[in-house]
Amino acid sequence: MNPVSEKTQVIVIDPSPHAVHQRNERNMADIPIRFRMPESAHGKVEARIASDSSDAQWRTIGSIDGASFEGQLDSVPVGRYRIDVRLSASSSESDKPVVASFSVEPVFVGDLWILAGQSNMEGCGKLLEVETPQEGISCFYLGDRWAMAEEPLCWLNDSIDPVHRITPTPQHPDITDIIARQNRTKGAGLAIPFAKELLKHTGVPVGLLMCAHGGTSMEQWSPERPGDTGTTLYSAMMRKVRKLGGKAKGCLWYQGESDANEKAAPQYRERMESFVAALRRDIGDDELPFIYAQLSVFYISGREAETWDRIREEQRLLEDGLGRAAVVPTIDATLTDPIHLDAPSLKEVGKRMAWRALSLVYGIDAAEPGPRPIDFSWNDDRTELRIALDGVNGRLRPVRYAFGFAADHSGSPLPVTAVVPDEGDCLLLRFERSAPEGTRLWHGNGLNPAVNVKDERGIPLLAFGPILL
Repeated sequence: MNPVSEKTQVIVIDPSPHAVHQRNERNMADIPIRFRMPESAHGKVEARIASDSSDAQWRTIGSIDGASFEGQLDSVPVGRYRIDVRLSASSSESDKPVVASFSVEPVFVGDLWILAGQSNMEGCGKLLEVETPQEGISCFYLGDRWAMAEEPLCWLNDSIDPVHRITPTPQHPDITDIIARQNRTKGAGLAIPFAKELLKHTGVPVGLLMCAHGGTSMEQWSPERPGDTGTTLYSAMMRKVRKLGGKAKGCLWYQGESDANEKAAPQYRERMESFVAALRRDIGDDELPFIYAQLSVFYISGREAETWDRIREEQRLLEDGLGRAAVVPTIDATLTDPIHLDAPSLKEVGKRMAWRALSLVYGIDAAEPGPRPIDFSWNDDRTELRIALDGVNGRLRPVRYAFGFAADHSGSPLPVTAVVPDEGDCLLLRFERSAPEGTRLWHGNGLNPAVNVKDERGIPLLAFGPILL
């Protein structure tokens, strides 16, 4: 068998430039090495990692006896690398020891974060003054390709999974790939701001796995939904995770708008619990971090505000029920259209998710989660209600009147005003008359509430209610 010429083109399958390989509990990862040759070869395959500071020793990772090779570099520490690979022929076959070689860079060992949910996770902000790409933040796009993360992250028609692809029709030719790329004006999201905040605080490279799809419900995300791999949202997501080694650091989730209706809302909590349980089971991590956004505002009248409120309240309560999970408020967001967050709001939500991840996953106290109610106590005649808060960064910002609160009893509204006392660690709600037993209280209720209770970090009071008092 003749050795392959040094000039022969090696077809590299793995690793890919900008790929992020999920580190294990020892802060290391095994990096797969796969390539094909245009003709059969025989010899030893060696590889090494090269960083900015030094080049490691060559390691033998296997031998080739044919036209393809599969092996791996074991136990590569967290960081950025160039991967060098060379094929050496046996001395009996050639005077030249190295007959083929290639290098791939940058290749990272770091953390993978799944991006799932519907359109606000895809990103619908205007593509103006978007986040600039940054090395060390990569995206595994829907087309199963690694690249530096750059807005927009979501291109549905690039997907190799049929569930994501949109078929153009004569009536809607504007969704064809070429026209969409020429005319697209929206697509900025929360994921790159999230990743930048993580990288700034940890120095660990971040890989983003885009799996979101706009307009989708929890029923569509069900792990039990029948269909072949790639024909359902859950199976397409897990196919991507398994292709990258089957592990991830955590999941970011933004969804709920499609379930804010009379039919779906009653099943929302159960479906969310089933989804998270299946995700943790299939990744093999019972404590996989799950960080999700609470439902925001909606600029369209006519929808039932009660179901919108119900989804928000279920999301608030799920935080304790899901274990290693965190809910992020979005009730103060501004929109780019009737339902989608604009780019500045998505940047802020991405940072809030990062702050929760830093605390929950990395043990870094970058910020408190933001104000949320932990106790309700009345004065003697039930005309003043004190709401004790947890998670406040510093203190509440002073305001003359606190907006966004509503109360009723047996369906009849109860006039109430709210203030932030000087100490800034609680809220006082004052009723015109004694509030009867069974009074219900909301914060941020309705489709488009006006709210202004925020802490010094700018994080708003989590929407809640109805709470029975």
